[in-house]
Amino acid sequence: MKRISAVLSMLIVLGLLAACAPAEPEVVEVTRVVTEKEEVEVTKVVREEVEVTKEVEVVKEVEKELGPITMWARYDLTDEEDPPAVTLRQAIETFESTTGIEVEYEQVAWDQIATKLAVQAQSGGDMPDVVEASSQHVLALINAGALKDISGMVEGAPWIDELNPSEAQSCVVDGARYCVAADIRGGAWYYNNASFPDGWPTTPEGWLEEGERLKGEDTYLTTFFAGRQYGAVELTWGPWFYSNGGSLFDEEGKPDWASAENVEVIEWARDLLANGYVPETCFTGDFTAGETPWVDGSAASVRGGSWSYLFIPGLQEKIENDETDLGLAPNFGDGNYVFLVGEGWAITEGSEHPEAGIAWLNFFMNPQILSQWASQHYGIPTIGEAFVGSEFDSEFYDATADNLANNGIFIESSPFYVESLSKLAETLQELMLNPDQDIMGALEGAEEEIINRYF
Repeated sequence: MKRISAVLSMLIVLGLLAACAPAEPEVVEVTRVVTEKEEVEVTKVVREEVEVTKEVEVVKEVEKELGPITMWARYDLTDEEDPPAVTLRQAIETFESTTGIEVEYEQVAWDQIATKLAVQAQSGGDMPDVVEASSQHVLALINAGALKDISGMVEGAPWIDELNPSEAQSCVVDGARYCVAADIRGGAWYYNNASFPDGWPTTPEGWLEEGERLKGEDTYLTTFFAGRQYGAVELTWGPWFYSNGGSLFDEEGKPDWASAENVEVIEWARDLLANGYVPETCFTGDFTAGETPWVDGSAASVRGGSWSYLFIPGLQEKIENDETDLGLAPNFGDGNYVFLVGEGWAITEGSEHPEAGIAWLNFFMNPQILSQWASQHYGIPTIGEAFVGSEFDSEFYDATADNLANNGIFIESSPFYVESLSKLAETLQELMLNPDQDIMGALEGAEEEIINRYF
């Protein structure tokens, strides 16, 4: 899949949470975006109002001899303090009682699911029937023989035509469907209003100016995770590179890192660190270390995500008290990009009970379930009817939906996505901690290592 160098085509339902007014026609803008590399036509759904006038059928009764199914996901179903875990446990129980299909659940760490699934597929090991799937791993899992083409199996499903356009970018490869995204999540920058009396800076130059001012107040401009893990590239470096006209992968999925555009971004980031505008823990620590300076008050802003309500202590309270707002990412010239990811479910190529797995998809893609699931992850459901309810009636959701729709961007695909971005993250960390190291030479060396090893 190619990266779309423009805004996300996402269904945004705003202003409809309080009433069921007659639906207005969908407004679509078609713009032509020209880059140095290619010309693509981008269709953007600007606003679509949804009228909810019917009761939703929860699930159709299926033959009781289907199954059982084995399911892999990240959640600890015994954790009563984790709302998504509670929701998934309850959904499984309802699914079992409604369909008669037994679910054998296995918890797998979120950052190990894709790797474990690929290893099982390539080694001929036992495969789950249903697996939690993230869009950035889909192509690599297809190439590993791990995901099943379910296009024919979901054709005619009651939810298939209700999916918003961005969902296809998560799960459809070369016209074939390999998963179903339940919701779309993405990166975000949060800033303390009191720290920016003239407003949040949205350019690289503005970051340097505000960084110098805040340094005089013994406060870091911002904090984020950009350490030695592929997620650092997804969430931090990748959107910056794209905004400056750079890229991560070419059309074949090979690394495309050694460019003047990417070098320029790294030089700018070096200035942030060298001048003391950001803490070194951004590059040396883990995800939590990237958030701690904001939590303890030593940083004026933090790069998180739409999910950060769940994980960053104090963020929800500060947003609700109008102390903190969602700001735009720095625009190097091509856009205020933030990382996007579609999260949902897939059926594996090695599934022993794929029909029972499809029954789970049909059950889960009910708008009532999607609404609860997406809101608990602070994501945007992929079906418009699911984006109607009091849980989405907040300024935070309005701002998040706008940000992801206007600035969200999916990372380009690669058959060796994790391996490649892990190597890039390691290289970027070394470049940040060794300011005299040649940037272009390091990027060229990392590219060559990945290409020689995997391509």
